Amino acid sequence: MARHPNPLGALALLVALLAGGAAAQPAAAPPVAAPPVAVTTAAVEAAPPVDLRVTHVSRSIGVDGVTRETRYTNRMFRRTGTVWTERELPEGLRASLGHGHPHAHGPHAGHAHDEAQGAPLRITRRADGSELVEVVLDKTRRVIEVDRAHHGNVGYGGSWDAAYWLIAPAQLQRMTRVGAVRDGVQRYRGVQGETTTVVDWDVAGQFPRRIERSDAHGTSFYLLTATRLPAPKPEPWAASKGYDRGDYSDLLD
Repeated sequence: MARHPNPLGALALLVALLAGGAAAQPAAAPPVAAPPVAVTTAAVEAAPPVDLRVTHVSRSIGVDGVTRETRYTNRMFRRTGTVWTERELPEGLRASLGHGHPHAHGPHAGHAHDEAQGAPLRITRRADGSELVEVVLDKTRRVIEVDRAHHGNVGYGGSWDAAYWLIAPAQLQRMTRVGAVRDGVQRYRGVQGETTTVVDWDVAGQFPRRIERSDAHGTSFYLLTATRLPAPKPEPWAASKGYDRGDYSDLLD
């Protein structure tokens, strides 16, 4: 496979990084400064659309010796400057909800109504680099704009890069490339303290097919796997164009 040319300038650096061709930095490299808005904008516009099923698995062993595991799957649809994420509910839960059985979500910050928990989330990057975060409530046909103070309550961690690419490009830049691109995938490896992270990066699609993170003692483990989905028909966000709009205060008790 032909090697990518060395990047020239900040814009080419980020775009080449997302394509899998930027030079890897050792794990001990100093933190990479956030790129200018125009640089990120160019990279965002260059990223191809992708439709993915993304599964997250985390496992930890507490000081009480109890092993706790969390698993969930999202469908993620990336379009230029926008990410749509929706939870994929297990079949048993869908059937239970269809029969009207209640399911408590547990306490959550701000006492937002249950309808917002796990609802489709749309994140759009504005021209100035800020994000517009919206929760889409299909049952009540509303789109709720979420202010920054409540982003975490609806499942947005606050990193546009991590939402759009599933891992911040700056994090890849701090990792070491392992071998050459194989079957369209470049592997990266990084070590920070006792934590090792391995990323299998889809070069053409610009997303990680796999992220695995574990500690040296086996007490914590995280795995992300992403596989392609067929393009949705109709697109899941099409119906929301006619919904009423509101803000997060509408959901508070």
